[in-house]
Amino acid sequence: MGVSFDKILVVGIGLIGGSILKTIKELNLSFEVYGVDQNEEVTTHAHNLGLIKNRSNDLEKINEDCLIIFSVPSLSFEEAFKLVNNCVNKEKVIFTDTFSSKSNLLDFLERNPEVKQRFVMSHPIVGSEKSSISNSVPFLFRDKLVILSPVEATSKKENLTKLKNFWEVIGSKVSLLAPEEHDKLFSKTSHLPHVIAYALMNFLEKELGKKVFYYSGGSLESYTRIASSDPLMWKDIMVSNKGEILDAIKGFKSSLKEISELMESGDEKSILEFLRIVKETRDRLVEKDD
Repeated sequence: MGVSFDKILVVGIGLIGGSILKTIKELNLSFEVYGVDQNEEVTTHAHNLGLIKNRSNDLEKINEDCLIIFSVPSLSFEEAFKLVNNCVNKEKVIFTDTFSSKSNLLDFLERNPEVKQRFVMSHPIVGSEKSSISNSVPFLFRDKLVILSPVEATSKKENLTKLKNFWEVIGSKVSLLAPEEHDKLFSKTSHLPHVIAYALMNFLEKELGKKVFYYSGGSLESYTRIASSDPLMWKDIMVSNKGEILDAIKGFKSSLKEISELMESGDEKSILEFLRIVKETRDRLVEKDD
């Protein structure tokens, strides 16, 4: 299986974008690789690491078949798009992204049908609470799931196949999901856990101050690890996927209310049954995924 692009351009050279570039380098893939970042010093740094051909954000016109990957905070997409808008032949390009929330991007594509025709959305299910190119690693995507969400106008099989091949070449497993369903699903499986982690840390710090982790053992550190994630990225997700995340918070509140009422009742049998059912359900679902 090969990748049918002459060139790759990564826009946003942070954790995900940098890891894509490092993976391409380690695999010694045969296309020319370019990258730009809104902080041009990062672009130069990536060039000095041997990850990209260009030293600055001033790119010459790219006329060959090119895959452009946007890996920036989702609300920064339009500014990032301006960095490359005039340097590619839109008849020979496929655009994709790595965003955890698609609603803002969908709005942009509705206003820009010529871009929409060449766009296939991606979401690699990888990441870390750490950001920046310094924390990027090769093979971050090995055996990880990437969700592809074709927009209606871009469900062209050729474009979808090319992008699917790219992600598989760098080690990922690929699944398809409609963009609207994507945001509903990830509001619960990814966005809600981050909201809870941020809220929990906010509460604990106000209550305990410096004592938070001194008396917690390791489990609280593990549980709240994602509250150290990039604030800009998660601000963008909370703004762009606000409706779905607020619905998820409402659902979670109802579950908290259920367990609170059980505790208030003092009914040990019911409390034990609730905990047993949740434990068995989680164990079964995790084993099924494995």
